[in-house]
Amino acid sequence: MPAVSRITSADEALALLQTALKHEWAVSLEYLIHAYSMPKGKYFYDDPVVSARLDIRAQTIQIGIDEMYHALQMGLVIRQMGGEPTFETDEIVRHPRIVDNLERDKNTEDLVTNLYRRPQYKEGFLPKLENMFWNISEDEVRHSRQFGAMIETLKTSSEEGARCFAPDPQAEQREDVLLLHDITRAENELMHRYLYHVLFSEHQDLGARLFKNSVDHMRHWDKNAGLLLKLGSLIRLEQAERLPDGSERTLRGMPVFYPGRNRLSALENLLPAEERLIKDYERLIALVPEGEIRDQLKIHIFQNREHLFTQEALLRNAKTIKGLE
Repeated sequence: MPAVSRITSADEALALLQTALKHEWAVSLEYLIHAYSMPKGKYFYDDPVVSARLDIRAQTIQIGIDEMYHALQMGLVIRQMGGEPTFETDEIVRHPRIVDNLERDKNTEDLVTNLYRRPQYKEGFLPKLENMFWNISEDEVRHSRQFGAMIETLKTSSEEGARCFAPDPQAEQREDVLLLHDITRAENELMHRYLYHVLFSEHQDLGARLFKNSVDHMRHWDKNAGLLLKLGSLIRLEQAERLPDGSERTLRGMPVFYPGRNRLSALENLLPAEERLIKDYERLIALVPEGEIRDQLKIHIFQNREHLFTQEALLRNAKTIKGLE
């Protein structure tokens, strides 16, 4: 990632924010990909920050969520400064070995800590921005310490060579698994599409409603990644290139096109996306037998139906108010 050494103008500040945002979008997804490529409740470490024994997988998920909030925070500031947030990402990578992914995660945290702390600001220029980056960098320092402890735990155990899950080739061909992959991809897209419109909403009322929906879709993506493992599959790194050592990498792990630039066009585009997703869930639930997986899918469809109700009401109300765009 390009380093920014001095902040003396709004353009330099926006350049730092855009660089940081590409990083935060990438790791918010990459850490979740890494987490859902390892077993649940198998690898534990002694966390040096909270002084507790934690599940490596669960804590990696939590760190990924931290990064998503960083991204949202930076996107809002970019918007406030007159810039346009990008939904491009830095490279997203998944290695075959769990410890190699954790080492990448720690190195990334160290690099971005330097990115956020290195710039020298013109005295008295954008003090709130400088404070924001220092505050976020403290999270990154914590993450680095936590990843370091995870790495040390694995390297000093018999599990140093433990590998990520490999999907079952037969499971990968089943209709229910293929449909769940499509649904999970759509959940990821809707999560970021809602965030996009939050960033461009000048009214708190719309932004708050869309943000709530975005968080719901993030939780669905999160749960679906776990359901894929139970079905013998593995969350995919979208549009990935496979390297000779078995690693995967992509610069297109999330969508970058988001239709709709104002309140009406945003609502008009989000509504059919929710309708399509609900129909896919209905098809999938019919394919899955009674039990834990079907129960979890039903929770998702109930929340998506709530989104649909809300979106219909928001659109209907927006169309009745003269002068509202």
